[in-house]
Amino acid sequence: MALSFKKDLEKYKEIDEDEILNNLSEQELKQLETALEEMDPENALLPASMRQKDHTVKAATGPYSREKLLSFLEKEALEYKDRDDVVSFSGERKGRRPWSIKTEMMWCLSLERGKVGGPGV
Repeated sequence: MALSFKKDLEKYKEIDEDEILNNLSEQELKQLETALEEMDPENALLPASMRQKDHTVKAATGPYSREKLLSFLEKEALEYKDRDDVVSFSGERKGRRPWSIKTEMMWCLSLERGKVGGPGV
């Protein structure tokens, strides 16, 4: 059985790969390329940015002008109305005032001296 298997494999040693690749159409070459990329086990070791091929085949729609882009964005920002806040800003502080370092140090000193009292005393 092993000998018949070797005989079957020997007929594939005579094949010219370059001739086969030259006879493939461009669409068939792309299909072959995607199939090989999926089968490549070393792709798992590459970072994701290098693993994926570039799918953007669309040409640029026009020349890039930074000044025109900035002026367009500024114009859009001025024309676009901001949404109103649900709760308007009042500026008041809510909750307890945080301890200042000075108050905390005075409280620690009073504990060392033996006075009993909290930080608010």
